[in-house]
Parts: sequence; C-alpha cells; structure tokens
Amino acid sequence: MRKTLLSRVVMPGLARYTSFTSWRTMQSMVEADFRPASERDTHRLEQLRELAAHAWSETLAYRELLDREGIHPDDIRSLEDFARIPVTTKSDLRHDFPERHLARGYRHAWLRYSNTSGTTGRPLVLIQDLDDICAKYAATLWSRRVGGVDPLGAQVRVTPNECQPCQEGSSAAARFFVLLERRILNPIFHRRQMLPPFWQQSADRGRVDPDSYLDRFETLAPDILVLYPLYALALARHLRRTGRRPPELPGIIDFSGGVCTSRMRQFIHDAFGRRTTQCCGGCEFARYGASCEQDPDHLHLAESHCYVEVVGPDGAICKPGQLGNLIVTSLHSRAMPTLRLEPGDVGRVITEPCSCGRSSRRLQHEGRIQALLRNSEDRWVTGREVWDRLLFVDGIDLFQLQQRSPADYLLLLQRSADIALDRTALDDALGELLGAKAHVELREVDAITPEASGKLQLVKSCTFEDFRVASARRDSVPTN
Repeated sequence: MRKTLLSRVVMPGLARYTSFTSWRTMQSMVEADFRPASERDTHRLEQLRELAAHAWSETLAYRELLDREGIHPDDIRSLEDFARIPVTTKSDLRHDFPERHLARGYRHAWLRYSNTSGTTGRPLVLIQDLDDICAKYAATLWSRRVGGVDPLGAQVRVTPNECQPCQEGSSAAARFFVLLERRILNPIFHRRQMLPPFWQQSADRGRVDPDSYLDRFETLAPDILVLYPLYALALARHLRRTGRRPPELPGIIDFSGGVCTSRMRQFIHDAFGRRTTQCCGGCEFARYGASCEQDPDHLHLAESHCYVEVVGPDGAICKPGQLGNLIVTSLHSRAMPTLRLEPGDVGRVITEPCSCGRSSRRLQHEGRIQALLRNSEDRWVTGREVWDRLLFVDGIDLFQLQQRSPADYLLLLQRSADIALDRTALDDALGELLGAKAHVELREVDAITPEASGKLQLVKSCTFEDFRVASARRDSVPTN
C-alpha cells in the first residue's frame, strides 16, 4: 500500500505541482536508455556545450581555466573539443571554496550543501541547486529501475560511510534540506535503516558478530539490502562455514561503496540465494552507473545524467575495452559546475549491446586508481584483478598488498581462523599478478586497518601516478 501510494500519487503529484521533479526526471532517464545512441549523443553534446558556457560565464574558476587554455565555449563543437578542457581535481574544487565555484546567478537561490565521506581526512563540500538535487535523487531511483527492483522499496544499508547533507551554508535552505533528507525521505519514503559499519563495532576493529547482522536482516526483511561488497563477502563466508540458513530477503542485495568482482558476486549470490546488483557513483554525481538483471557484472551508464570519459595518461580518449581513467561531468550541476572531474577510478567502456535492450554504453569498473599496480613485468594490474585472486586463496580472510616498488611488496594477511593457508595457491597468484621478478614479504596481522573513510584499501600502489591524466598530476588523488 505504501509503495503504491507513493509511486502512483505522491511522487507524480510532487513532480507535477511542485519543483521536486525527481520522479519525472527518473522516468525520462529510463526512457532515454532505450533511445538510439546517435540521438542521445547529439543531445549530450548540446548539454555539454551549454554547461561549459554556463561555467565560463558564471564561475571565476572555469572562466580563468578556459581563458588560460585558450578555449571559448563557442569553440566546443565535438566531444573531442570538450576533451581539451583540463581535468578538474578535487583539490581544484577546494581552492577558494565557495567564492570561485558558486555560480553568480545562484548566490541567493535555495541551495543544498553536501559533504563527501572524508576519505582523505578532509571532506569535500559540494553545492547543489534544486534541479541538481532532483536529478541526483532521480539517478538513484533510476539505478533501482535498471536493477529491476521497486525504487521506493524499503532499505537497509550497511556501508562504511555515505554522503550527507550539511549546514555549511548556515541558511534556512541548508537546514531545510537536512531535515528533508533525514526526517522525510529516508524514514518515510524509503523506510531506510542504517546499521553500524563492521569496523566500528568493536574497539579492536576486529571480529564482528556476523550473526547479529544476519538476524537484523531477517527481522527487517528489506526490499533493498545495500551492502559494502567486502561486508557481503564476509557474511557469505560465515554462512558457508557455519551452515546457517541465509536470511529471508524479499528483494535484492545492492553493492555500494566499492567494486564487487565477478567472483565475489557469484559467491555472495550462491550463499544468500538472492539476486545482486551493483552501481558506481559518488557524492558529486549520485549514481551514474548501474547493472541490469541480464548482466550483473557490467554497469549501464546514465548517459542523460552524466558524461563519462575513459582517458589514458596522455589525455586521449580510450578505445572501447581499453583501460583508462574515469573522467565524469555532471550534466545537471549549475550552482557548482564540475567539468571533467577526476573521481579517482579506472575502468573500461563496453559498446556491445546488452540483451536487456538498453542502448547506453556500459562500464567495467576496475577499482580505485590507487590500487592500480605497474608490476615487475611492466604490466598494469587493477585492484579488481588482485581482489579476485587473493580473496579466494584458502586461509585468507582479508589482506593488504603494499607496493614498495614494481618488484618489491609487503603483503599483510588476516588469516582465517579455521582454514589453513594454501601457500601454493598464494604463490601462484602472486606470481601471475606481480611477475616472476617480484619479491613479496608476508606478514600476518590480527586485522587490516581501515582508512579514515572506514573503507578498506586492500591494494596500495606506489606506481599509479604514472597512469593518471598528466594535467591532473599537480594534485593528489583521494586515497580510497
């Protein structure tokens, strides 16, 4: 009854009679997924040209940047022209915030201030106008539709962190959006409940009680169980080891906050007996990629919401299937435009059509760029590859691989309590990943220490900077 009332009366009514247009925007995003790619590409270029002109005329940051590079918005007539704009880093967005980044025409508008999770120890504050807020909420609803689940289903979330509205602006509008999200949207529209992150449950960051989480899932019975992939893997292992019956879940498991590899997904699916979906995004964009029922390992891009480029270290656009840096432009950000932002991820674009009928490009997300290793044989190895091999060596619960040089590594092992370490399988995996010339020091630890964000950085590279877009190397990239 609740979902029917919301989806047929409340949400359409809000979209029709108020400025909260998320429901209509979500429906437009869903329809756009099935349009001919050429039609969508033409519209996207128009959006990018308009956004560049707006950023140039309204913000000091982009006016100075484009003028310095000799780029006028009228000169942008192709995607290649747009790619001439230098990559924006998160350090750029922090510089003289908000004076250089808040669009002049929005200085007296109702604005939502949102802070990222603070992975680097210093959260990034973002400014969103009402249209942008609605588009980002619509993108989250869109991801549910792509995943084949009711977007207004009841949710339980267990992740290390999440983006939060804040009162940075100290205005009535800022306080209103905090109230709207925390008191209305989450508890009423989504009946969302947050359970504590694993690593914060015990003083020693160590062995949490998996049964307590599984009991809660059984009691709450959410339509959408949002899980950090490493949490889901730990719970799936517990189910396998103990023989416990998995909780009865009426809906799906939705991976958020990190990459879930194909092998992890299949293991979790088999243990829980539930369908899984995954997404990618960030506080700057909400969700811009989501998997469908037909292909749970690749993500459809929300082409009408964000423009995603995959570029090499030289700044050139990568060919389909080629590994590169993900550079993302939010097509709806007007109060605080962000052109060609570097989130700190790598991946590959897939252009082959999906059997679901959507014509959008798809993404194979390969993880954080800080997990990208150049090994002793001069091959780039992604964090996704390392996770897929080492997390399934018998006797390893968790690990952290620290690269000292292309041929020198420290491997911290959090051992399984009841399974012997398969040293042969471990040596084989390390040889394939790191190369025959690599030396690896093994060290057993009681627990792997999370980053400031609460996430686990399982691979720490010292060579990834060489893979970043050259124009962005002036600034550091977030650590997780």
